[in-house]
Amino acid sequence: MDRQGIYVRPDDTALLSANREKMRVAADHLLALINDILEMSQLESGEIVLAREPLDLETLTSDVFTIIEQRAAESGITMVRDERSDPMELPYVYGSPLHLRQILLNIYTNCIKYNRVGGRITTRFQCLGMKNQVVTYRWTISDTGIGMSRDFLENQLFKPFTQESADARTQYRGTGLGMSIVKELVSQMGGSISAESQLGEGTAFTFQLPF
Repeated sequence: MDRQGIYVRPDDTALLSANREKMRVAADHLLALINDILEMSQLESGEIVLAREPLDLETLTSDVFTIIEQRAAESGITMVRDERSDPMELPYVYGSPLHLRQILLNIYTNCIKYNRVGGRITTRFQCLGMKNQVVTYRWTISDTGIGMSRDFLENQLFKPFTQESADARTQYRGTGLGMSIVKELVSQMGGSISAESQLGEGTAFTFQLPF
């Protein structure tokens, strides 16, 4: 029998396959929730140690873009590199590549999740200059998705376990921890992050990090 007490024929492969897919989705969601809770707990307790190792920002960001480009395409979304972006003249820096990837992946995933078929995600990269051997870079990642209300944007976006309940965002499953993890990582890396959004028009995330 299924969960509703209805008898399921063992040879009903379509129904069995559908049930297995539902179980897989539920398991994946639970695993993501557990991982995010552990990550947030470690960040808040100071248990996560940021690396300081040489990295090639151009290669790292290009690799992330390639991964996300495929995910976006599967959702009918186009990835765009803003032509106003600065050339990456100082790509070789010291930093924490694992956590930079996590920041980029979480933001891009958010932009895909709350976008729509035929939508776009645009990335602009800027160099804010170098001082005392520290170079600061800024990323602006914007989407053409469903956007957020002003109240949610200003008071809830970066708080744990928050998802807007007043509009279509409720149909999207998530842990509600992705952006709070991003906020905490950016902060611990000495940077800052902000967002702008309009309901029905999209959202733009801007973060900057020193290396």
